[in-house]
Amino acid sequence: MPQWTLFENDFRSIDQVLNELLAKTNALSAHLVDRSGQLITTAGRTGDFDTTAFASLVAAEFTANAELAMLLGDTEIEAVVSEGPQRSVYSCMLAERVIMCTVFDRRSTLGLVRYRANRASRELDKVFRALFQKVGLVEPAAPSEAFAAAAGQELDALFGE
Repeated sequence: MPQWTLFENDFRSIDQVLNELLAKTNALSAHLVDRSGQLITTAGRTGDFDTTAFASLVAAEFTANAELAMLLGDTEIEAVVSEGPQRSVYSCMLAERVIMCTVFDRRSTLGLVRYRANRASRELDKVFRALFQKVGLVEPAAPSEAFAAAAGQELDALFGE
């Protein structure tokens, strides 16, 4: 996966959205992890676990669940939930490259976290898509079949065929 960097304005926007998510859900922490398992940023309480290992495991878990979904006939997954007796994790994908994880305990509910995380993910998706466009990580869109057919006809006309 190509390397990329956050710009200061993007980081401020991301940090604001993550902190708002924590405040509105009473969650413990929120993390952004790239698909390769690298931790991008964290908000909230994280002193009681290894965030580097967490990031690697979250990426592996999301990938494994995506493969499982494909095996069962789905083309993609929207979220991965890991429920534990003390803490749970709700993870969702942003801009097809970044996983947002919200760690919460019994002071919150999965429904509230899911609702608020989905709202936050829509905002962050825009930020990351714009960022990827700025740094040139956006793959060019494949031309539509109609455009390709029209271009082919124009080339045929140009060369007299």
